[in-house]
Amino acid sequence: MTTPDIPPSPQTTPSPDVPQRRIDDEPLPLITSFNDVFVVVASALLAFGTAWLTNTRPPWLVALICAALFWGLSEVFVRRRRMALPALFYSFGFIANLACVGFTGIPSGHEFRGPSDVEMYFEARGIAAYVPELLASYACIVIGTVLYWRRFRVPATIALGLAGVVCLTWLLVLVAGQDFIGPMRVANMAAGLAIFVWALRWDAQDPQRKTIRSDVAFWLHLLAACMVTHPIFWALMPGYPIAVIAVFVLLTGISLVIDRRALMMSSLLYVISAILSVLVTSAASQALAVVTVVVGGALLLLSALWRPARAAVLKFLPAGWRARLPQ
Repeated sequence: MTTPDIPPSPQTTPSPDVPQRRIDDEPLPLITSFNDVFVVVASALLAFGTAWLTNTRPPWLVALICAALFWGLSEVFVRRRRMALPALFYSFGFIANLACVGFTGIPSGHEFRGPSDVEMYFEARGIAAYVPELLASYACIVIGTVLYWRRFRVPATIALGLAGVVCLTWLLVLVAGQDFIGPMRVANMAAGLAIFVWALRWDAQDPQRKTIRSDVAFWLHLLAACMVTHPIFWALMPGYPIAVIAVFVLLTGISLVIDRRALMMSSLLYVISAILSVLVTSAASQALAVVTVVVGGALLLLSALWRPARAAVLKFLPAGWRARLPQ
């Protein structure tokens, strides 16, 4: 995939004179000042109050009003003020409300008051009858993601849109019944791998991590890591703790190669559980304390030695591959 030159985003990336150490640390400037937090809190209160005042209207109209509110706030605090944390909050709010517009905007003959009615809402008509609502939600998420990205260039927007599609699909599967969960986990992992490859393409366009492409890749890697690792570890836990540890070691190697820590972070709870299982089986006392000390110490050591460890791993890769990886 190739992209045209993209203007700077609110979540600014390192400038060319930023030391290599900071680039290796995956800079993520979400907060430039406490004013970012202040604006997010005030915006959340405004959105809540707006939804409350308009709750006598049809649900799709309430969601549409809230989506318009988030867009208007984005014009001020994202496009003009370039504030990072509000940009993340507004993009999430805009996409989530558009998903609600799609789901509740098609007449169904059922009064939908909120999330607590979802299961009863599905059972009243059956899963198949909700295909129009689901397709409308998918369409609203995709259209909203594209529009918000093209207007505001918030790096997390693409990942949030994809996450919305995934969550909506999981909602359908969970309501449909247990028979669909197994195949959905496989499909979830396959989709995660596709997103992971796409994130690598974004990273390959910015190996020095100086542009917004690197920020987009970060959020895609974060989403892909959750989608890929959880199905794998769910299949291995709790019966194969040694396999869990082996997979974590493999993911650590991949993390070093691509210079991203998302795969490791999404696996930590499973690794701690696996090591704890081994120690408990061995009748070790204070097993949890031992595990947290060992895992925490190992991760801190890896963080301190990240660059030399990564350099050692990269030596085993062909020169052509290394040229496309973050430097």
